[in-house]
Amino acid sequence: MGLSETILAAIIGALATMGTAIFQLVRNRAPEGSKPKKNRVRSLLATIALMIGCVVGGYAWSSLRAVSAKEELQTTMRAEFQEQFAALAARQAEPAKPVDSGADATGSVVPASHGETGSAESLAHLPPCRLNAHADDVGPVTCTERVAETIALCATIPSAATTTNVRVQSRVPKSESPWQERDAGAPTLGSVHIAEAPVEYPVSADQRSVCLDVANWSVEDTLAVRVIVDYAFGPKPGNELTAATPSAATL
Repeated sequence: MGLSETILAAIIGALATMGTAIFQLVRNRAPEGSKPKKNRVRSLLATIALMIGCVVGGYAWSSLRAVSAKEELQTTMRAEFQEQFAALAARQAEPAKPVDSGADATGSVVPASHGETGSAESLAHLPPCRLNAHADDVGPVTCTERVAETIALCATIPSAATTTNVRVQSRVPKSESPWQERDAGAPTLGSVHIAEAPVEYPVSADQRSVCLDVANWSVEDTLAVRVIVDYAFGPKPGNELTAATPSAATL
């Protein structure tokens, strides 16, 4: 069982006190008048010397334990530092593993090979069409192009890619119903009105945005509308080189 230096010093001091008391009891068994004065002085000096010796011994033992604990702590810390330094040196000595992330040195996405495909999407919640209807209006209240709020949903694709298809899907948010997808080229998808063609413009040196205008003509429901842009890497149409056919002149 490990004890601290303070407890050990207290134990030594207690033992010294007990030893001094026992020594005094043994020395003082005889009556006071039967002991000469010289012996009483000698007994007192011996008692004082014994107490001083116990105190010095306890302090020396406490100091020794403190020095020993400090040396043990330094040894443990030195071993841990050496272990950590060896692990760090081993990690630095390992060869760097190439990372196949499909990106160049600038962090831009590059195609791994011709024929690679991918897709990007953009999602938005369109609020219902807001109309100023009056109580005396006759007939159903419908949205018009003038009051419908149109937004552009944009998806970012690599500049080197070619847009192959732009899909539009919609559904009521937080519902279990599946996504409804518009037919190819259709101007509407339920209450969602869709622009005729997307618009593309560059965002950076290696990316461009494909944007499509959509509007919610429903006067009751908020709709979640998603635009998915499919793209592919490869030669663009019209860029293939063809060999010129030589012509022969008749003389």
